[in-house]
Amino acid sequence: MSSAYIESILNKQYLQKTFNELASQRPRKSNAINFTYGTSGFRMDSSKLDIPLFATALITFLRSLYCNKFIGIMITASHNPPQDNGFKTIEPKGEMLPHSWESYVTSIANSVYENEYSKFETNMLDIIDTIFKAYPLEKKDTSLRIILGRDTRSSSLPFANFLNDFFTNLTTLKTENVIVLDYGIVTTPQLHFIVRKHTADNIFEQMDLTKEYFDAFFIPFIKLLSKVAKLQSFNTLLIDCANGVGALQLEKLLPLYEKHSPQLKLELINTNYQDCSKLNVECGADFVKTNQKLPGGISEEVANNPNFLFCSLDGDSDRIIFYCLTADKKFCLLDGDKMATLIGEFFIEKLPAPLLESIKLGIVQTAYANGSSTAYIKDVLKLDARCAKTGVKNLHHDAVENFDVGIYFEANGHGTVIFNDKFMQALSKYKLEEFEMFISLINQAVGDAITDLFIVVIILLLLELDPRDWFKKYADLPNTLIKCVVPDRSEFETFDYERQLSKPIGLQEMIDEIVNETNNSDKKNRCFVRASGTEDVVRIYCESSKQENLTIITTKVLEAIKQITNK
Repeated sequence: MSSAYIESILNKQYLQKTFNELASQRPRKSNAINFTYGTSGFRMDSSKLDIPLFATALITFLRSLYCNKFIGIMITASHNPPQDNGFKTIEPKGEMLPHSWESYVTSIANSVYENEYSKFETNMLDIIDTIFKAYPLEKKDTSLRIILGRDTRSSSLPFANFLNDFFTNLTTLKTENVIVLDYGIVTTPQLHFIVRKHTADNIFEQMDLTKEYFDAFFIPFIKLLSKVAKLQSFNTLLIDCANGVGALQLEKLLPLYEKHSPQLKLELINTNYQDCSKLNVECGADFVKTNQKLPGGISEEVANNPNFLFCSLDGDSDRIIFYCLTADKKFCLLDGDKMATLIGEFFIEKLPAPLLESIKLGIVQTAYANGSSTAYIKDVLKLDARCAKTGVKNLHHDAVENFDVGIYFEANGHGTVIFNDKFMQALSKYKLEEFEMFISLINQAVGDAITDLFIVVIILLLLELDPRDWFKKYADLPNTLIKCVVPDRSEFETFDYERQLSKPIGLQEMIDEIVNETNNSDKKNRCFVRASGTEDVVRIYCESSKQENLTIITTKVLEAIKQITNK
C-alpha cells in the first residue's frame, strides 16, 4: 500500500502547523544536528529534542498502523544527566523498534531540516512509500493505539503533553478510533510490560497495570524468600534509587514487603525524585560503575558493615549495579559481568546434569566485558561466551539465536535471561518447584533493574553466598573507560563487534601499535574506541594486567584521535 492511504488520513493542517512551530526554533541547515535513532532511541540535551520527538511520533504512528496493535513511547534519558532526555518506541510484545525501522525514523528526523513544509511533506511521503514497499499493509486499518510513559525529568511532562496532543490531532480518524493511554511516571521495563499486556489481553482502556507488574515478579520473590530458613549472607539490602523513578515505584512496595518479609531489611536512599536536578547526580548505577566508588548517601562506616548488600539503580530502572566493601575497605564492584556469571553458576548448581547436557546454556557479553569474566565463563563455568555489539537489543537477539537458555548482560548492569520452548518443555519433566518459581522472577522481555534485584538477592541467599565471596570468584583486570569529544562521532565506524575501527582510516593501526608496545608478557592489554550512541563523544575502553599501563595507553590513544580528527 502506498503513501496515498496514509496521506488520506493525516490531518495535514495540524501537521503543517506543528511543523512550522518546530521550524521556527530549529537551526539553519549549516548548523544542523545529524540525528541518529540508536539502540537507546534518540537521546541528547532536552533543548534539542523537538525534532526527534516529532519524528518519533510519526514513526510510532506508522508502526501502530502497520502492526494494528498498541505501540508505546518511553520518554527517558536513563542514566544521563538531568538536562538530557530521549524517546524510544516500544513494540506490541514489549520489544524495541526493529533495526530496519531505526533508519526510517532517522531519515524523518533529518528531513525536517528542509526549509519549507512542502519539501518536508514530499520527503516524508517518500519515506512512507519506501517503508510500505518493504512492509506492505495487509489492510486499511482505521485505528491508532498509543501508550505513553515517562521518567521524572522536568522536560518529560511537556514532551508527554505534546505527544498526547499530537496523536489526538494527527489524523482525520474519529475520536473513538484514536486511543492514547498515558501511564505517567513508570520505569522503562514497566512500560514494556504494560504495552505487552495491552497487546496480549486486548485491553483498550487504561488500568492499574503497574500492580499486575509487581504481582507478576514481586509475589514469587516473597515466596522464595520464605524458603530461606536463615539469613547467612547478609540481612540488609540498601538500594540507591538515583533520585529517579525507581524510588517512586519501590516506595509502593515497602509496606507490602515489610509485612511479608521482616527478616531481610530493605532500605531506600537517594529517593528525592521530586527534585529533577538531583537525578543521577553523584549516585545511580552509572556513577558507581564509572567511578567505582560508593554513591552519595552511603558512608564508609555503613558500607563496611558485613551484614549489608548495596545496589544502585539508574534513572529509569533498567540497569542495576551491586557493590560492597571488604574488611580493609576495598571497593568491590559487582557489575553486569559478575551478575551474568552468578546466574550461570546458579543454573549449573540447581539444574540436573541430564537437563544441562540436553540444552545450550550460554552467556552473551559486549566488548566492554572484562577479560577476566570471559575467561571465567569459558574456563571455570565451562559455558559458551559470545560477544555482541553494544546495546541490549543486540545481546537479546544473539541470546535468542544461539541458546536455549541465554544469559545476557552489558557490563553496565543492563540485562536479563531468556528461555526458549525447548528448555521449558525439558524442564517440565522434572519436579523443580523452587527453580520454576525462580524463573518467574525473570523479566524475559527486557533488562529490568527491579527484577534483576530480586534475582541476585535470591541466588545469594539460596547459595548462602556472601557478597564478598561473590566478588572473589574472579579478579577483574584493571580497566578504565573515558570519553573524548570529537568533531563528528559518525566518522567512527567499527567492526568485529565494535572491537576494531574501520574508520577513520589509520586510527586502528595506531591503537594496535600503542597496545603492543606496552604489552606485558601475558599480552592482556586491550583497548578499543567506539562512538557513543547517546552523546557527541567517542568512548575509549582499556584494560591491562598492570594499572600503570592504563594511563599510558589511554593518553596515547587520545593523542592519536586528536591527530587523526584534526587533519
